[in-house]
Amino acid sequence: LPTSTLTVTPNNPVFTGETVNLKCEIKYEWYKGTNNSVMLQTSNHYSVNRDTLTIRGATKSDQDYYWCRGQRDERPQSSHFSFLYLTVK
Repeated sequence: LPTSTLTVTPNNPVFTGETVNLKCEIKYEWYKGTNNSVMLQTSNHYSVNRDTLTIRGATKSDQDYYWCRGQRDERPQSSHFSFLYLTVK
């Protein structure tokens, strides 16, 4: 299976008010949380542009696990999940 790599800019921890970019090397499905994960969609706060999730004006409520699922059109389609815990100070 293809693998995905998840990175954060600026480096962890981030600070309130910062713009944060989380980049997923292969694909483009973004989730927040662990048990009751929600798929993140573009909004005023989140911007999803293919392999990059941007958080505008980070707040303490953004501190959580983020994960991406690698996918591609050809087979095999899915990769393992990549997790990152974002710390907001």
